[in-house]
Amino acid sequence: MMERGIGDIIDAGLTSPFNKDISEFAHKLMQIVLGEIYTSLYDSVQKSMKDLFYVLNYEVTKAATRINGGVQAWNEDAFNLIKNIAENVCIPIAASFITVIFCWELIHLIQESNSMNNVKPEKIMIVLLKFGLCLLVCAKSFDIIIGISDLGAWASEQLGLLTSSELRSFDVDLSEMTGLVRQPPEYDIGMLMTLCGYKIVLFIGKIGIIICGAIVYIRVMIWFIEFLIYASAAPIPYSTWVNKEWAQVGMNYTRKMLALAFEGFFMLLLFAIYGGVISGISSGDFMQNMVMVIGCGFALCVMMFKTGNISASIFNAH
Repeated sequence: MMERGIGDIIDAGLTSPFNKDISEFAHKLMQIVLGEIYTSLYDSVQKSMKDLFYVLNYEVTKAATRINGGVQAWNEDAFNLIKNIAENVCIPIAASFITVIFCWELIHLIQESNSMNNVKPEKIMIVLLKFGLCLLVCAKSFDIIIGISDLGAWASEQLGLLTSSELRSFDVDLSEMTGLVRQPPEYDIGMLMTLCGYKIVLFIGKIGIIICGAIVYIRVMIWFIEFLIYASAAPIPYSTWVNKEWAQVGMNYTRKMLALAFEGFFMLLLFAIYGGVISGISSGDFMQNMVMVIGCGFALCVMMFKTGNISASIFNAH
């Protein structure tokens, strides 16, 4: 009887209106706290999604501007240094090549004319004309290479008029992708943990995008430096054009410079393709879309280093 009386008293106390009010108050207080945390975290995740491509967009836009500007606009000091090397170091070397080739041509002329017995004036004029043209081409070889570079820059600029070098933001609403809304009717710990997981994934994705942006910057710098190194030796291969046996040296060099000049064109084309792939992302599984974004970003980086092989295969450059 005594135990039943105590139990009845406890049950009556738990079911009293006062305790119900306390439970409702604690529940409402918990909902307010969870709601504030949830709303702040939801807005943070949404902002992280929209800002995911900020760094990559910045590097891609800067890279496109550099590519369209050409080699001289990229770094005028480096350009002037390479130009001085080509004119003051490589042209004297090319002159020695021209001298050897010219003597070679004269020897062939003597052999073909029966030891100077049947030398025709027009043959001598042809040899002298070839010699003069070779000197002119060597003297203007650096300008010829810069003209090829300007041709590639013009092609890149025309491509930029048809496409956008800026990647579209990952502008998909979080509610469409995850099913979570900003103000649900009830908050719980599981929803907060889910948003925390999304935030961590977006943080990892942002690190990956920053790495991609750095790779884009490095690749463009390598391209400019490689072009300038090849351009510094322009007079040497052009000194071989007048000789039938050595002419392939100059032709291969010209094809190589054409391939280098159009690497920027293929880089911009790659940016446009990647932007089109990203803009096609819509509502769906969050993790699947993030894997696609990050995976395509690293695919972009890999393909950046293959643009040289693509351009070289098109121009048959070795």
